[in-house]
Amino acid sequence: MSYNNVKLTDRDVYKILYLNKVEGLQPFQLETKFPVTRTTIKNIVNGKSRKDCYIVFMEYKDSHRNEFMKLVE
Repeated sequence: MSYNNVKLTDRDVYKILYLNKVEGLQPFQLETKFPVTRTTIKNIVNGKSRKDCYIVFMEYKDSHRNEFMKLVE
């Protein structure tokens, strides 16, 4: 598969972060759901790429911990 110049929307990035950080899906599980490589997904969930979205997501997740915990119970 070729993923040249695929652009993820902010919504896609937030969805990847949610599925990884809240639902516990691993990058190899996420690569089947999004048109990017596992390396790209790893970089997103580790905060190495799309840092703007990563920072916003992590701050929201930390500041709204009770809401996030309800999602995983």
